[in-house]
Amino acid sequence: MKPSEKPPDVTDGLGVDEVGLAALVLNPALKTKRLSENIACGQLVTAGLYPNPTLDSKSLLTSQKPTGRKSLEASLSFEVLRWREIAAEKEAKRANVEAIHFDSLAEEWKTVSDARAAYWTVVGLREKLRLNKEELELSARLLESVKTRIKHGAGTALDSNLADLQHLKLQAETQKLEADEAAAMRALRLAIGLPWDAELKLRVSEKPLALASRSWTREQLLASLTDSATMKAAEWRYNVSEGDLRAAIARQYPSLKLGPSSTFDFDGHIWSSLTGLVATVDIPLLHRNQGEVREKTAARDVARADYTAKLQAAEAALADASSQVESNEKRLTIHEKELLPRAEESIRLTEKAYKAGDVSGYELQTARALLIEVKKSHLDLLIELRQSLQAAEAALGRRLDDISGTGKAGKTP
Repeated sequence: MKPSEKPPDVTDGLGVDEVGLAALVLNPALKTKRLSENIACGQLVTAGLYPNPTLDSKSLLTSQKPTGRKSLEASLSFEVLRWREIAAEKEAKRANVEAIHFDSLAEEWKTVSDARAAYWTVVGLREKLRLNKEELELSARLLESVKTRIKHGAGTALDSNLADLQHLKLQAETQKLEADEAAAMRALRLAIGLPWDAELKLRVSEKPLALASRSWTREQLLASLTDSATMKAAEWRYNVSEGDLRAAIARQYPSLKLGPSSTFDFDGHIWSSLTGLVATVDIPLLHRNQGEVREKTAARDVARADYTAKLQAAEAALADASSQVESNEKRLTIHEKELLPRAEESIRLTEKAYKAGDVSGYELQTARALLIEVKKSHLDLLIELRQSLQAAEAALGRRLDDISGTGKAGKTP
C-alpha cells in the first residue's frame, strides 16, 4: 500500500483482497523469511571487511654463553587480498540478499494466494448452500402441493414418495454443505493466521462468482512469468553461484602478507636494533584451489538447471490453469445460453401442465430434479472457473488484474 492510499474499509467484513492483506500481516510463518534477510545483510557486511592484521613476536631473554644476552623480535602483517577476491565475495553476498528478498516475496504471495483460495472456497460453499436452501423451500411447497392433490384424489402414492424423497435428499445435502462451510471457514482462519475459532466476518457481494470478460491472454501471462518473485529468486541464486565461482578462481593466485618487522638484540653491554619488512607468500603450486573451483562450477550449473526447471514447471502450471479457464468459459457459455434457459422453460411448461392436471406429480418431480441438476452444474462451473483463475494467479505470482498487455519475456541465465 502506498502512503497516499487510504486503508481498506473492513467494517462490513473482509473481501478477497482484505483477506490476502490480513494473511500478509498476521501469518506468523512469514516472520522467519523476513528475519532471514537480516542474516543475509550481515553476511554482506562481513564480505566487505578486510581481515585483521597479525602480530607475531618472539622473546629470548636468557643466555649462558655469553651471559646476559637478550633478543626481541616483532612483526605486524597485513593480508593483501587476491585480485578481485573481495569484489567477488561482495557480489555473491549482495546477490544472496536479493535472492532471499525475492524468496520472502514469493512466500508472501503464496500465503496471500492460499488465503484468497480459501476465501473463494468458502464463497463457493455458501453459494451452494444458498442454492440448496432455495430448492429446499421449493421442494417443501411442492411436497405440500402433492399431498393436497392426493387428498382431492388427483395424485398417487408414487408422487408423494418421490416428492418426499427429493425433499429428504435436499435436507441431507444441506446438512453436509453446512459442515463443509464450517470446515472451510476454519481453513480460512488458518490461512490468514488466526485461531481456528476466531471471529471472522466476510464481505461477499450479491453475485460473488460473476466475472467480467478477461483482458489477458495465455501468451501475456507466460511472457510476464520471468518477473515473478519465484523466478527472480532463482535468477539471483544463479548470480550467487557466479560470484562464489569468481571468488574461488581468485583464490588460485598467490596470497601475500606484508608488514613492518623489528629485531632488538642485547649483547650484555649495548642494545642494537634492525627494522624492515616481513612478507609471507602462499604459493599455489600443488592444488591451485582446483577442488573449490570445480565445486563452485558445479554449483553454478545446478543453479542454472534449477532456474530452467522452475521456469518450465511454472509455465506448465500456468498453461494448465489458463487452459482450464478457457475450458470453463466455453462450458459456461453453453450452460447459460442453452441448458439453463431450456431447463427453466421445461419446468415452467411442466408446472403449467401440472396445474391444469395434464401431467402427474412424477413428471413434475422429474422436471424439477433436472432443473436442480442443471443449476448445480452451472454453479460448479462458476466455482471451477474461480478456482482455475486462482490457480493461474498462484502460478503467476501476482494477481491477474495486475497483468498489462505489454509483458516482456525475460532471459534464462
